[in-house]
Amino acid sequence: MEPITTITTGWTIVKTAAEICNKLNEFGKSLKDRDARHKVDEILDQVRELKQSASELEDENRGLREKLRFNSDEYEFRSPFYYHKSKPDLPLCPKCFANKVAAPVAGPSQYGNNAFRYCLVCQGSFEVGGHKAPEPGSWFPRGL
Repeated sequence: MEPITTITTGWTIVKTAAEICNKLNEFGKSLKDRDARHKVDEILDQVRELKQSASELEDENRGLREKLRFNSDEYEFRSPFYYHKSKPDLPLCPKCFANKVAAPVAGPSQYGNNAFRYCLVCQGSFEVGGHKAPEPGSWFPRGL
């Protein structure tokens, strides 16, 4: 079932349960018999519980779909970033991606001799180019 269809179906179930509750409530108010009114109240309680369960299932379904989204073939990894296949030029933060968040990183910015990209969500920085690190001891003058 497509996500939109699932959400629409879940919403329809909740909406129908609410309408049934309203109709039963009106019907219960018009009853004079105490036992019949009590039975209607019990049915109303059960419908409310079903409505709550349908809403919880819809939330759980949405969460599971979101988790599956990150394990699907929609994304590919090209070191050091993830990319959505429909947006191959928009790199996604690997730290956020590990937390199931598709967060874009900003364009490259230069800092000294190195180029970095910064995550727009977690503010993490990632080196994407530049010169190699200096050899150990090369930043001190010789003879010291």
